[in-house]
Amino acid sequence: MKKVLTILFSLLVVFAIAQQREENRKPLTHAPGACPSLVMTPVDNVVTFPSDLVENILGPDIQSYTNVNFAGYISSPYASAGLFVGGTNAGLGIEDGVVLTCGVISNAIGPNSSSGISANLGLPGDAQLTAFAGQQTFDATVLEFDFVPNFEQLYVAFVFGSEEYTEFVYQYNDDFAFFLNGTNIATVPSTTTPITINTINPWVNSAYYKSNEAYPGPFCNEMDGFTTVLVAQGTVTTGQTNHIKLAIGDGGDHALDSWVFIKASSFGGTDPEVPVSNWALGIGIFLILTFAVIRFRRMM
Repeated sequence: MKKVLTILFSLLVVFAIAQQREENRKPLTHAPGACPSLVMTPVDNVVTFPSDLVENILGPDIQSYTNVNFAGYISSPYASAGLFVGGTNAGLGIEDGVVLTCGVISNAIGPNSSSGISANLGLPGDAQLTAFAGQQTFDATVLEFDFVPNFEQLYVAFVFGSEEYTEFVYQYNDDFAFFLNGTNIATVPSTTTPITINTINPWVNSAYYKSNEAYPGPFCNEMDGFTTVLVAQGTVTTGQTNHIKLAIGDGGDHALDSWVFIKASSFGGTDPEVPVSNWALGIGIFLILTFAVIRFRRMM
């Protein structure tokens, strides 16, 4: 009898969790001016196209791009990809750029009002993401294109966030990847580990994690947790055609949204972690001029 009761109790718990993950299926609407947060422009193939996303993230040292392909939910205002601004006020550390999600992009707008905002897109997953997640993926959004660079090392700055945090860590492993010529370059810093719900969280690689689980949270976005600004890096062939595939998907089921925010103009050959400050530039110019004056005086 005890065994039967235990089984029944376990089924009730599983059912309750399933119900919790199924709620909030519609995009969330916040009161205007609730806090300074993200402003989204969805891909609708009328005003904003997948090619606009590519042009937004490309740096000046890309010679050309071709063969743009997009898979995801295209609509207005509820698309799974688009442009964003206001990331600084939202706490992301990135002001503007491109956002991809396994739900809808507008669900990321703050403040944090729900522990489980979710949009079921009814889309398939991605085989490469499934291999990383260790479980079937769903609702994949994929942006890919060819490009010709003027450099040997590619850098891309981004932030990854999710509603899966932290209740479903080690259960539903939402993930994303930047496949550069077939190899994922979006990894935990100084490792080859793909970035997923399970590989960056409060217990693993916590230095790269920011909690936003209070309601409202300390940051003006809907995500329960997100990463610090990270930089993907990979080797490319200069002057030749290279390929990039940017992808994100739900792990385990269609529920609870995750997002990846890619910094505008950061897709290029300059490492955004090593900025040249105005002070450094000024000092460099001063030293060059000083050296030139000294040499000129010696020659007189």
